[in-house]
Amino acid sequence: MLNALDEMLARLRADNGLDLAAVSADGLLVGADAAEGLDAETVCTTAGDWHLMMSAYGAELDAGDPAMLTIEFAHGTVHVTALEHGAILILVSNHVVNLGRLRAAARRFQAQYAETLVAA
Repeated sequence: MLNALDEMLARLRADNGLDLAAVSADGLLVGADAAEGLDAETVCTTAGDWHLMMSAYGAELDAGDPAMLTIEFAHGTVHVTALEHGAILILVSNHVVNLGRLRAAARRFQAQYAETLVAA
Protein backbone atom coordinates (compact mmCIF):
# COMPACT_ATOMS: atom_id res chain seq x y z
CA MET A 1 0.00 0.00 0.00
CA LEU A 2 2.81 2.45 0.82
CA ASN A 3 4.27 2.14 -2.66
CA ALA A 4 0.87 2.88 -4.20
CA LEU A 5 0.40 5.78 -1.77
CA ASP A 6 3.75 7.31 -2.69
CA GLU A 7 2.86 7.04 -6.38
CA MET A 8 -0.53 8.67 -5.79
CA LEU A 9 1.08 11.52 -3.85
CA ALA A 10 3.75 12.08 -6.51
CA ARG A 11 1.09 12.26 -9.21
CA LEU A 12 -1.07 14.62 -7.12
CA ARG A 13 1.88 16.92 -6.48
CA ALA A 14 3.02 16.96 -10.11
CA ASP A 15 -0.48 17.43 -11.58
CA ASN A 16 -1.19 20.42 -9.34
CA GLY A 17 2.19 22.14 -9.11
CA LEU A 18 2.46 21.61 -5.35
CA ASP A 19 5.48 21.74 -3.08
CA LEU A 20 4.14 18.99 -0.84
CA ALA A 21 1.52 16.27 -1.01
CA ALA A 22 1.51 14.14 2.13
CA VAL A 23 -0.60 11.78 4.20
CA SER A 24 -0.30 11.94 7.95
CA ALA A 25 -1.90 10.04 10.82
CA ASP A 26 -1.86 11.56 14.29
CA GLY A 27 0.76 14.05 13.12
CA LEU A 28 3.11 11.32 11.91
CA LEU A 29 4.20 11.15 8.30
CA VAL A 30 2.77 8.14 6.47
CA GLY A 31 3.79 9.06 2.93
CA ALA A 32 4.91 12.18 1.09
CA ASP A 33 6.22 13.69 -2.09
CA ALA A 34 7.97 16.98 -1.36
CA ALA A 35 10.07 19.63 -3.02
CA GLU A 36 13.77 19.72 -2.21
CA GLY A 37 14.41 21.30 1.19
CA LEU A 38 10.82 21.09 2.48
CA ASP A 39 10.59 19.33 5.84
CA ALA A 40 7.53 17.11 5.32
CA GLU A 41 7.62 15.70 8.86
CA THR A 42 7.40 19.14 10.47
CA VAL A 43 4.59 20.20 8.14
CA CYS A 44 2.66 17.01 8.96
CA THR A 45 3.08 17.55 12.70
CA THR A 46 1.72 21.09 12.44
CA ALA A 47 -1.11 20.03 10.14
CA GLY A 48 -1.99 17.30 12.64
CA ASP A 49 -2.38 19.99 15.31
CA TRP A 50 -4.61 22.01 12.97
CA HIS A 51 -6.76 18.93 12.37
CA LEU A 52 -7.15 18.40 16.12
CA MET A 53 -8.16 22.04 16.46
CA MET A 54 -10.70 21.61 13.64
CA SER A 55 -12.10 18.56 15.43
CA ALA A 56 -12.43 20.49 18.69
CA TYR A 57 -14.23 23.37 16.96
CA GLY A 58 -16.55 20.91 15.23
CA ALA A 59 -17.43 19.30 18.55
CA GLU A 60 -17.89 22.66 20.28
CA LEU A 61 -20.19 23.92 17.54
CA ASP A 62 -21.95 20.55 17.19
CA ALA A 63 -20.98 20.73 13.49
CA GLY A 64 -19.59 17.21 13.08
CA ASP A 65 -16.22 15.96 11.97
CA PRO A 66 -13.89 18.27 10.03
CA ALA A 67 -13.73 17.80 6.27
CA MET A 68 -11.34 20.44 4.88
CA LEU A 69 -9.23 23.35 6.06
CA THR A 70 -7.58 25.81 3.69
CA ILE A 71 -5.20 28.51 4.89
CA GLU A 72 -4.01 31.14 2.47
CA PHE A 73 -0.79 32.95 3.24
CA ALA A 74 0.80 35.87 1.41
CA HIS A 75 3.03 33.44 -0.49
CA GLY A 76 1.20 30.16 -0.54
CA THR A 77 -1.56 27.86 0.56
CA VAL A 78 -1.91 24.93 2.94
CA HIS A 79 -4.87 22.61 2.49
CA VAL A 80 -5.78 19.82 4.94
CA THR A 81 -8.41 17.21 4.05
CA ALA A 82 -9.72 14.40 6.27
CA LEU A 83 -9.18 10.86 4.97
CA GLU A 84 -10.34 7.42 6.11
CA HIS A 85 -9.34 6.05 9.53
CA GLY A 86 -8.21 9.38 11.00
CA ALA A 87 -5.55 10.15 8.40
CA ILE A 88 -5.25 13.55 6.73
CA LEU A 89 -4.04 14.78 3.36
CA ILE A 90 -1.79 17.84 3.43
CA LEU A 91 -1.22 19.92 0.30
CA VAL A 92 1.25 22.81 0.32
CA SER A 93 1.97 25.36 -2.37
CA ASN A 94 4.38 28.30 -2.13
CA HIS A 95 2.41 30.26 -4.73
CA VAL A 96 -1.18 31.27 -5.33
CA VAL A 97 -3.31 28.33 -6.48
CA ASN A 98 -6.83 27.94 -7.77
CA LEU A 99 -8.66 26.89 -4.61
CA GLY A 100 -11.49 25.18 -6.49
CA ARG A 101 -8.99 23.07 -8.40
CA LEU A 102 -7.16 22.24 -5.17
CA ARG A 103 -10.40 21.14 -3.49
CA ALA A 104 -11.34 19.01 -6.49
CA ALA A 105 -7.90 17.38 -6.50
CA ALA A 106 -8.21 16.67 -2.76
CA ARG A 107 -11.65 15.08 -3.24
CA ARG A 108 -10.33 12.88 -6.08
CA PHE A 109 -7.46 11.81 -3.84
CA GLN A 110 -9.91 10.98 -1.03
CA ALA A 111 -11.73 8.59 -3.34
CA GLN A 112 -8.50 7.02 -4.63
CA TYR A 113 -7.19 6.64 -1.07
CA ALA A 114 -10.39 4.89 0.04
CA GLU A 115 -10.19 2.52 -2.96
CA THR A 116 -6.54 1.76 -2.18
CA LEU A 117 -7.44 0.90 1.43
CA VAL A 118 -10.16 -1.48 0.28
CA ALA A 119 -7.78 -3.15 -2.21
CA ALA A 120 -5.10 -3.58 0.48
